[in-house]
Amino acid sequence: MARSGRSDVLTVLAASAACVLVAVGLTRGVWWANVHNGVLAVTLSLVGLWLATERPRSREGHLFLAAGTVEAVLFVGRQVGHTAEPGAAASWLGWLGVWPVALGLLATTYAVVCFPDGRLPSPRWRRPAAVAVALAVVAALLSALWPVEWASAGLRPAPPFTLPGRGTAQVVWEALAHPLYLVLQLSWIVAVAVRWRAGRSRAPLLGLLLGVAVAFVVLVVGLVAAGSAVPGLVTVSVVPLVAGWSALRGHALARYRTLSWLTGAQHEGGPLPDALARTVAESLDVPMASVWRGGGAALHLAGSWPAASVVDGGVEDGAPRPFEQLPGRTWPVHAQDELVGAVVVPGADVLSRAEERMVADLVAQAALVLDRLTLAELVRQERRAGRLDHLTAREGEVLELMARGLTNAAICRELHLSVKTVEPLVSTVFAKLGLHADPTVNRRVLAALEYHRR
Repeated sequence: MARSGRSDVLTVLAASAACVLVAVGLTRGVWWANVHNGVLAVTLSLVGLWLATERPRSREGHLFLAAGTVEAVLFVGRQVGHTAEPGAAASWLGWLGVWPVALGLLATTYAVVCFPDGRLPSPRWRRPAAVAVALAVVAALLSALWPVEWASAGLRPAPPFTLPGRGTAQVVWEALAHPLYLVLQLSWIVAVAVRWRAGRSRAPLLGLLLGVAVAFVVLVVGLVAAGSAVPGLVTVSVVPLVAGWSALRGHALARYRTLSWLTGAQHEGGPLPDALARTVAESLDVPMASVWRGGGAALHLAGSWPAASVVDGGVEDGAPRPFEQLPGRTWPVHAQDELVGAVVVPGADVLSRAEERMVADLVAQAALVLDRLTLAELVRQERRAGRLDHLTAREGEVLELMARGLTNAAICRELHLSVKTVEPLVSTVFAKLGLHADPTVNRRVLAALEYHRR
């Protein structure tokens, strides 16, 4: 908790510092060619602050904050360099406002490509990401050691220094920088499209896809028509706002889905535990989830989504297992301070605070669902798996007699069979109905409920 508190303080300080730098730069007046850096600094920092606060264990907010800090340095450096009288201080501040351009665009690219969970779309992106970092560092060093961008930056003071070979550095930079900027922004569209195609995070990605596409088109038109990246950079300033709006919209849709899941489940007519598991998975944007029922020593599967997730999660046939051995991140379900089940979500390692609250609400609803869940519902699930159809005629007779309330001894007298014959038949009926040994339930009552339901 203390570590989380320190992290929150640092993120607030970083966002505040970026906004203060922008305010200091604005005291020099409004320079329209530099406005986009100020807007980017503020939007990136504020959206990063919100993301870091909502999802403390995710790197996404920190990526936005890093990009916002670089843009704030660019903005204030250029503001001073454009308006101050020539001098050593103005030259060095102007220098700070020029060479980190490639790093700023790189940081913004990482923030967009890793949106919304702070991770690359897949491991295949690691090598291209490393190449992009290397090229951006080279471009930044060329601009820092040989002020190749100084003339186009519109600064009044002369560069604070220059090294021999500036002409060669200029040629190399022009061959590297503009294509790099183009590829970086193209990667935004590709990354969003890859995530969209995977069917994950579609709600927050929808608006972001539109924003990055517009920014890319404007960048291409600016480079082709005017030979300048400024129009594209100006348009980029809307991307953080779109990302923040998309994330908010995604949270709103998830909250609505959480509130309306029971209505949809009743309309579709499916088992409530399966519907609850699907709601949990879709609300958290994870591929699978499951709902378990029972005490701490033995919980058995009550519902899952999708059905194959039981096998994928390493659980064979939903056999009873202790609470500590459930796969994935687990939320216990309590009723009157007693453990009655669990909600299991593999892959839910990093959740926002809003998502944590949603899961808490769903877990509370899971207690009500499990309270109403009868053995007949579990048997119905076994029938869908084809187990109930495998009862033999003799096993059907045993089930009928159990449903009438007869004990094993009474069944022996009714069918004129020995105890050694009846007891295995009863165990086989339980097995085919999927009624595993569980001290928290009465399997004979369950079997009776299923018989009368049929």
